[in-house]
Formats: sequence, C-alpha cells, structure tokens
Amino acid sequence: MEKNAVHLMTWKEVEDAFKKDPVVIVPLGSMEEHGPHSITGDFLAATEVAKRVAEKTDSLYIPTVPFGNSEYFRSYPGTVSLSQQTVINLLHDIVTSLTEHGVTKIAFFNGHAGNGPAVDQVAREVRRNKKIMIASIDLWQLLTSEQKKEIYQEDKDPSGHGGEPLTSVMSYLYPESMRMDLLPEKAETSDKWQAFEVENLSKVKLNGSKGNIYFNMEELSESGILGNPYNASRERGEKIISSVVEYGISLVEKMKSSNMLLK
Repeated sequence: MEKNAVHLMTWKEVEDAFKKDPVVIVPLGSMEEHGPHSITGDFLAATEVAKRVAEKTDSLYIPTVPFGNSEYFRSYPGTVSLSQQTVINLLHDIVTSLTEHGVTKIAFFNGHAGNGPAVDQVAREVRRNKKIMIASIDLWQLLTSEQKKEIYQEDKDPSGHGGEPLTSVMSYLYPESMRMDLLPEKAETSDKWQAFEVENLSKVKLNGSKGNIYFNMEELSESGILGNPYNASRERGEKIISSVVEYGISLVEKMKSSNMLLK
C-alpha cells in the first residue's frame, strides 16, 4: 500500500520515497480560541487538507506543527502561543532536516495567519541558501469572492476570526466537539476603538486608507468573535474543505512538473 504520511513510514520507506523527488507538505496551524463554540485545535483542519492533497497527488506530508504565534489570543484559556522567533527556528529546523535527506520541493500549508511572517522569512532564507523549491499557501485565504458568495449565500461576508470559514470547517470535521449552544445570542464585536475605526486585529481605517494598531482580541470582542458563525454548517464546511484541497492539489501538481533546483 502506498503511504503518504512520513510519520507512518519506516526510515527505509522514507529513504525510498525521497529518491522519487516528491513534494513534501509541511502543514502549519495553531491552538487558540475561536469563540466559545469552536474547538481550540484548529491545526487539525490543516492536517486534514494536507492528508487529502498528499493522497490525491502522490505526495508526502509530515505531522502538522500544532502551535503558532497567537499573541493576540493569549488571554483566552486553551491558547498556546509561541514567540515569532520560536516559530522561525522551528520551521528552519524542519526544512533543514528534510533537505539534509535530499528533499528539494517543500510546500507549507499554513492554517494560521500569525505564522505568515515566519514562513516568509524562512522560505526566503532557504531559497537563498539551499536554492530548492519552496512554496506556501494560506489555507483560509484561498476562497475567491465568487466562491464565498456561492458557499455562504449571505449578503455580508461572514469571514472573520471565530466566524467563517473555520466554524463550518470544524462543524464538518469535528461535529461532535463543537458547542454551538455556547454562542451568545449576538456576538459583541466592536468596530471602534477609542478614536479609531477598526478593520481587523492589526488594521484601522484612515481617511480612505489604512494604518496599523496592534490589538488584542479581548479589546475588540469579549467572546473572541469577529466574523459571523451563526449560519455555519457542516455542509458549508465540506464545500470549503473541498475547494481548499483543490487549490492545494493545483499547487503541488505544478511543483511536481517544475525543475528540481532553482537558479
């Protein structure tokens, strides 16, 4: 039986698999609050996407890094936050371990926005020093506006932390662990902070443009919700995962057909 999970192989099987110049998927996630209704282990979603993509593209994947930089959620119980430098060091060591054994194509499947700066820094360093092919996608930013309209069927985009797409994704993947009964009747979310009009956890609006103010979640929402989770469903979650997997497949297939080493 063909194996795709590196952690379920013997080292001899891994040695043989690496000789085929595979794409190795490195899934990333976080463990943090997603409102009172959704589980903290959202890294589980990145795991599922990586598994499905690897199986459909005959690629490999390693265990998901379950923690990320979640500084702005750390006041909520269950959140485990790493420093940015720790994330950078962790990703660097993972890539080094893979490349030492001949891997030349690595794809980060990033399921947490807070990991983005670390991914960029490590990818650039690896590109410069090892000249291998390294790519990344931000899983929950992949849906187009047209896909969102088709899936959500709502006038206002419900995307946002504690809302979509993760509430539906987790309702699909882990319905038995969700607690939609703990949702408040209406999420108390502020789009104002003192003199500022808030766009998200780090951006404010300024005369038609934007600036950065670095908020903690509790300053904007006591419940930890910025999006709209109230119409989430298992059916939506299945469509979202299917769409994200298709993007992952496209990336991996293009990597497989590209040159092994970059100049």
